Amino acid sequence: MTLSASLDVVPRSRTALIEHAHRDIDKEIVTLVESIRVLRSRQNALTYTCLLPPEILAAIFIYIAEEAGYSGRPSRCGAPLFLAVTHVCRHWRQVALECATLWTSINCASARWVTIMLERSKKVALVVTCSEPASLQQCFEQVLSQLPRIKVLQLWSFSSDANRIMDCLSSQPAPLLQIFKFSVQGDIHPRIDAIFQGCAPQLRSVELMRCSFSWTLGIFSGLRTLDVRQIAPSSSPTLSQLLSALRHMSCFEQLMLDLLPNASEDNKRFDNVSLTRLKIMALAGFTVKNAISLFSHLLLPVDLKISLKLAQHALGLYDLWLVLDKHVDEAIQSMRVRLSSGTLGVQFSTSKTFTSEHIWNPPDGDIRLSIQSECHDRNFDIAFDMCYTFRHCKIQSFFASFSHDPGKSYWCDASADLPALERIHLSTTPVRGLITAFQTRDARSSNIAFPLLRALELEDIDFSCGEHRHLHRILMMRAECDGGLHKLRLAKCRNLAYDKVQLLQEAVTDVD
Repeated sequence: MTLSASLDVVPRSRTALIEHAHRDIDKEIVTLVESIRVLRSRQNALTYTCLLPPEILAAIFIYIAEEAGYSGRPSRCGAPLFLAVTHVCRHWRQVALECATLWTSINCASARWVTIMLERSKKVALVVTCSEPASLQQCFEQVLSQLPRIKVLQLWSFSSDANRIMDCLSSQPAPLLQIFKFSVQGDIHPRIDAIFQGCAPQLRSVELMRCSFSWTLGIFSGLRTLDVRQIAPSSSPTLSQLLSALRHMSCFEQLMLDLLPNASEDNKRFDNVSLTRLKIMALAGFTVKNAISLFSHLLLPVDLKISLKLAQHALGLYDLWLVLDKHVDEAIQSMRVRLSSGTLGVQFSTSKTFTSEHIWNPPDGDIRLSIQSECHDRNFDIAFDMCYTFRHCKIQSFFASFSHDPGKSYWCDASADLPALERIHLSTTPVRGLITAFQTRDARSSNIAFPLLRALELEDIDFSCGEHRHLHRILMMRAECDGGLHKLRLAKCRNLAYDKVQLLQEAVTDVD
């Protein structure tokens, strides 16, 4: 062997030994990593969360899923927001994957995740929602193929897809369905007459927007809630059709209709319909004449919450007041009137105050009656007529907002119609007429306006020159006639400096 050959062997042998050593070290690292993983897994298995019984852990996961569901949207990729629990540890993932109930709330944001959710939910009843019409296009056939096991179905579709969706909805019964909401975006109003093959025995709530249907649908008979909006003109019912439908829905608890009924039968008489379980009734799009015809044929509970948004100008409202009078009980304690920007809003509440700013269909359960209509800003007759119509309610609080001053005569009429009034709250309203009405009517007696009034609240008021002195003089006069105020509240009032407020304190101790 030559010297050069012997020298060449040493480097190659050394390189082989080094590579072999690296491989041994890599194997040991892999073994150690695996050992650490096993040890960590055993350590995790000893934590309190992993010691929880699977059924308790599953209940926690379901709670997390329900809380995440309140946001109404999945993650960006369409995956459910609770998916993170499957990435914590093997035990959690196994429990989550074996809990079919965890995968039953399907949002149609991703066709891929719809497939996964349907598979993992097994045969458990489904809750299906679609908040975007575009997302529904990808998967509605796949989702609606599961119609027999869907208990909640909320769909929002393009009108171009509506007929195909209706074909799917009409292809199978829906024996578990309890809640159905269907909204269409576009000009086409799909018909839903053959929906669910007429078989949805557990259906209790229906919301329809821009649909066409027959009011004699059998699936409506067991409903507790019906919400119909912007339906096709061909589906607008006559009074007899609407009453007939309501007669077969005697278990109604909530009825919300936004439509203009066909008035061709207004002069006919029909048998009254009793809706003794009704709790909420919200009607929009009705004319005064439609509303009078409908309420004249309904027997309703006295504690019913009624909201009306009338479609036309408020002509004939006094006749409507007379019809509604029988639906307003003596538990009413306060009244609110707004007349500005061409809109009249009137509300009656069983509470002494109003916690909601909504003038129509407010969430406040104490507000029993809400009416909104077009009305000229100076048509005070309509606004104050309600004081006379509902004078039997013994209203104690009156809230008002007028863009113009009603004047002394209207406030004096209100005093006669609301003799039990203890509190007046005015906002954004000229106050000269009210201040003048506060004067003693007869200088020889104590016959003053609003004799029981003890609180006056003025908010966002522009005081004109000298009005504060006029108010001070009249409040002092009332105090001498045992009709003095206990409280005067001034909020965001203008042209009322500190010295003027001090002057008013001479007549009213509690000035806020």
